[in-house]
Amino acid sequence: METLFGGFLGLVIVIVWTPRFVVTLLCADGRPGLRRYWARWAAAPLMGVIVTGLVHFDVPYTARFALSETSLERYARAVAAGTEPETQEKMVGLFPLVSVERTDTGARFLVRGTGFLGSYGFAWSPVAEPPGGDEGDYEHLRGHWYEWMEGSW
Repeated sequence: METLFGGFLGLVIVIVWTPRFVVTLLCADGRPGLRRYWARWAAAPLMGVIVTGLVHFDVPYTARFALSETSLERYARAVAAGTEPETQEKMVGLFPLVSVERTDTGARFLVRGTGFLGSYGFAWSPVAEPPGGDEGDYEHLRGHWYEWMEGSW
């Protein structure tokens, strides 16, 4: 829902702002300061396009996971070995974990504040792909890591 609203809002801004900018830039009686400082006027929409592209291709999420992967794996190994408590809320790397549990194949974490209709987290499974079904759905991220969705639409 948020994606649909954000996309619609971005489309409206592009449809309204771009023609006004181009017409004002090309008209002889347009704002004289606009022609002189056109780069300043174009900077905000350009940054908006760049941010939209980065979010669309999951660059912030991928970077956040990459920066946290070592800490998450260290914690997952400790949970799987039984040296860390399973249900402790904890900040690991850049992710606030609210539910931690040991599984047959490794460990699973639920991340605070994720999902609207379901909750998301990570599963670390060095042995095999985690079983799906009642426990949720898994999608491979990389290495021994899987994205885990608890709940369904």
